[in-house]
Amino acid sequence: MNWLWQDFHTASWLTVVLTALFYLIRVIAYLVTAFALHRLSVRRRLLYPWLGWIPVIRYYLLGQLLGQKLQLTRQLHIVRIGYILPFLAAFMVLLSGTLAGNIAMLLTVLLSSLCYCSLFRQHREQRALLYGLMAGLPFLEIIGCFLLLHLSRQDASDAQGDATVFQ
Repeated sequence: MNWLWQDFHTASWLTVVLTALFYLIRVIAYLVTAFALHRLSVRRRLLYPWLGWIPVIRYYLLGQLLGQKLQLTRQLHIVRIGYILPFLAAFMVLLSGTLAGNIAMLLTVLLSSLCYCSLFRQHREQRALLYGLMAGLPFLEIIGCFLLLHLSRQDASDAQGDATVFQ
């Protein structure tokens, strides 16, 4: 019976350590992404670059970086994306655990990933779709945040490429 208690105790500690590690990685990804969005905004001389540090409002800044338009194809685009994304993110937070909150979560993740793809396309990145998905999808964001950081080191004049996600 003593061995059972030791296994349970070990599993409990392992769960605590892995959970703490998970949240530490999420915090690091959040901070690096916030810094990258802030830096991109400063380089493009956008108003209020500090908005990148605020969890839901950072999507407004992402929309500003895209010119308030998410160009999916040549004919299909979503206007006012900088207003739609924060609304969806707030809706997701307020209604978490419900069906409407889950739908808002899926739409927020999908649209933010596509926005990041578009942002990488603006900078003429060859793997923009892959990098955008890494920046926007949970659990992959720890890789994508550093790709965004690398993007933020580029000159603002490099952001003149076609931002269409699916070319």
